[in-house]
Amino acid sequence: MNKLAGYFLLTVLLFSSLRGEAQHKDTAASGFLFELSYAGQLPGGDLGKLFGFNSNVQGGVHFKTHSNWIFGGEFSYIFGNYLRNTGILDSIATNNGNVIANDGNYPGVSYFEKGFDIQLSAGKLFPVSKNLNSGILFMLSAGYIQYHLDIEAPSDWTPQISGDYLQGYEHLTAGVCLTEFMGYQYISKKSFIAVFGGFEFTEAMMKSLQYDFETNSKNPNYRYNMLSSIRVGWILPILQENTKTVKFYTH
Repeated sequence: MNKLAGYFLLTVLLFSSLRGEAQHKDTAASGFLFELSYAGQLPGGDLGKLFGFNSNVQGGVHFKTHSNWIFGGEFSYIFGNYLRNTGILDSIATNNGNVIANDGNYPGVSYFEKGFDIQLSAGKLFPVSKNLNSGILFMLSAGYIQYHLDIEAPSDWTPQISGDYLQGYEHLTAGVCLTEFMGYQYISKKSFIAVFGGFEFTEAMMKSLQYDFETNSKNPNYRYNMLSSIRVGWILPILQENTKTVKFYTH
């Protein structure tokens, strides 16, 4: 994680130095950026052994300075229904993989990935035109991430995967994460368009928080996980020019 973060910061500094001689004399507007975005994510590492493709909905608040430095934070909700490890309940299932309910029938069991992360971020916007509030965007974020497997079945008929027993199959895992984003931000001065999009990569060191019935253990060791994604979003900017005139950019 530290090596990749170093490469990311080096790229930002190099890009900044290359742009230094071409900076416009005018300065960009400063103010708050309220953001709502969606990312489609592909997990890797231990997370990728359990889950497949998932969705990520994120809300964020950032402050952009006149020199186009950006600081703020984000909260993301992670969800999906693609389970790669289909043997979660093998220890209590029949040979054909079904769980037997109290009435002797096979109840419907559904599996969902659920999780969240909360991160603080800092980055830099590099204008590539006369619109100084738009350009190539680099962001680096760090914070806390957590996920688990949500198993849904009729609790009255399947006590073996209900209540405290359910916790042994949830794979509740949490840890620290580091996210790198590179993309493009566009805020129009003449219309109501304010959007961003780009590539995002999250690395996380996470450990189990509960006893796991599948392995009959609680692994206290941190394990490597990652999420590769494409993120697109909408921005509500409230910016102030150097003339002290407040401008509201709304969609």
